[in-house]
Amino acid sequence: MQVYSTHEYSGESGMISLMIGSLNIASYYTGPDKGFYILLLLSLDDDPDAYEGGLIDISRIILQNIVDDAYEPMIPDLFRRLSVYPTLNNEQRLAITYQDEIKRLIINRLRDEGVVSKSELMVWLKDQYKQGFVDLEGVLIELIKREIVKETSVKGMPSELIFLIQDVVALRIPPIKMLDDPVSRGLPAQLEEDYKIEVKKYFQNYRPSD
Repeated sequence: MQVYSTHEYSGESGMISLMIGSLNIASYYTGPDKGFYILLLLSLDDDPDAYEGGLIDISRIILQNIVDDAYEPMIPDLFRRLSVYPTLNNEQRLAITYQDEIKRLIINRLRDEGVVSKSELMVWLKDQYKQGFVDLEGVLIELIKREIVKETSVKGMPSELIFLIQDVVALRIPPIKMLDDPVSRGLPAQLEEDYKIEVKKYFQNYRPSD
């Protein structure tokens, strides 16, 4: 009841943490549209905030598979995934961010436009992602924590604006040292010329993808 009343006070989707007796609880509420609560029971010395991004991610997976309780066999793997979330370093969390379908949709839109209103983004996301639940607030919290986007209120604008402030680009580069002497690095001598030709051909046509 205390979990319900705490979420009900704000009435919005999101995570809360609270201590109830000897229980340390992180609770995620999907908002009134779906009306689900997903609770994580932690050790007393655990920091609930460290699990927020992971709890939001697995909550979406659970809701995508809620019909006929299809999520139940996934629970052990989802729990293991969530358990290691606080131990991930910044690079690992950033990689997870860019692998997430919803976050990638937002980032790609902002790459094209630079800035978009939060209200427009919500309508657009619901249209783009018809197959599942979208918690825009939770997604934006993670993107803001990763310092990828910034949310700002502008006088005269009816909705907050979301700006892209940082991005990540990963590129392949030719293996220069390997090309200089591939045989000394383990390549069979009879494959040396073919290897150099294939590498050159690959990078002549290489274009980074999204």
